Amino acid sequence: MNGDPEYIETMPQNPLLVTETLDPILAKPLLGPTSELAIATRPVFLDNRESPVQWSENDWKHLEVNRQDIFDMSAIMEQFDQASFLTDGYAILKEIMTPEVIKKWTESLKYGQQLNDRLLKSDWSQINWQALGRTQPKTFLTANEIKNALGGSQMVPQTDDEAGVKTLRQHSVLAEYFPAGHVPFLMDVLTHPQMLQLQRMCLGCHDIYFDHNQLLTRSAGYAGGTWHSHKIGGGTDNGGITSPLEYQTQPNFNLTLCYPQGFEAKDGGLKLIRGSHLFRDPTGCHATNDEEMQKGWLAKRLHPVTNQPMKIEHLSLPPGSIVCCLSHAAHAVEPKASLKKPRWCSLYCYKKADDVSGYVQPPHSVPPIWAMKALRGELPAVLTELFRPSFDNKLTGGRTHYEQT
Repeated sequence: MNGDPEYIETMPQNPLLVTETLDPILAKPLLGPTSELAIATRPVFLDNRESPVQWSENDWKHLEVNRQDIFDMSAIMEQFDQASFLTDGYAILKEIMTPEVIKKWTESLKYGQQLNDRLLKSDWSQINWQALGRTQPKTFLTANEIKNALGGSQMVPQTDDEAGVKTLRQHSVLAEYFPAGHVPFLMDVLTHPQMLQLQRMCLGCHDIYFDHNQLLTRSAGYAGGTWHSHKIGGGTDNGGITSPLEYQTQPNFNLTLCYPQGFEAKDGGLKLIRGSHLFRDPTGCHATNDEEMQKGWLAKRLHPVTNQPMKIEHLSLPPGSIVCCLSHAAHAVEPKASLKKPRWCSLYCYKKADDVSGYVQPPHSVPPIWAMKALRGELPAVLTELFRPSFDNKLTGGRTHYEQT
């Protein structure tokens, strides 16, 4: 704590994995009924009565009974090759969503963004901050900060928790973080047998786990995303060049980027570098733009397997497409011009255990309410297993944070 009795630091990333004593205010939400915390994460002014966080056992049964296909699995089988996935670091799966699913997925992403914008424009003093494990902030976002964040994702200032943004993010009060907990169809996707089958194909194993889920809405005027790759922990980051076979043994993360409306290459399009994951260099593999990447990290590099010069690939995808990308793979996003339609995308990230140790990295982001529900047996078995790394210390090998070695 910083010594100010009016200020409570944000809750640890995975609070149910923490073994030391938490501050009483932080611990309080984890000790009471899940129904109380669920209500706190869904303020009345959001008016989201179908939020899965408040579902009953019958609601979960209804989801299961009424499930329909979300993917054309024959199209996935034709396009996916795991050997190529491990060699390249990503797989592009075009037009694999059914027409009905394209419509539902798009509507769901739009609704999730509406919920996010509704919260941003609301009076945050109406939020039950005490129930979320902190005192009410004395500072709130400025009108300009709110304006800049409306209509898009990852635009809310979040360098600290002074205004409570990190608290709202971690508890998924902001719908852009774990939107599956807000929108029924997006929850259906998270646990859908076809999505889980795709993850098992990518990760090359049966036992898979959930890491995080986000809205990735890119609105008109979006400045673009810089070049970067992600850490996965477990002693694998910055570990030097490896082979696809050795890479497969790691506790890998699979970023599954879902584009129901597709995108054009120069209009918020995704950019990737084939084979970059095998360098396992999240610390050095970054740049503000393509030119900097080409002159810097990418200069004179050869693909470790094909020995071909590595280059930037600018994707352009039709509606109903998905990109599966390993976390160490370098990626970036093109800017969007003004007066353009939003680029709709949702991210689902799943992971596997380390083949050597058997440990699974703790999740990047499972809201405490969902970890609590899983621990207490209040969720369907499949969802409980997906969330297990958020509450099972034995499975994580005592790790509490996904970047720990």
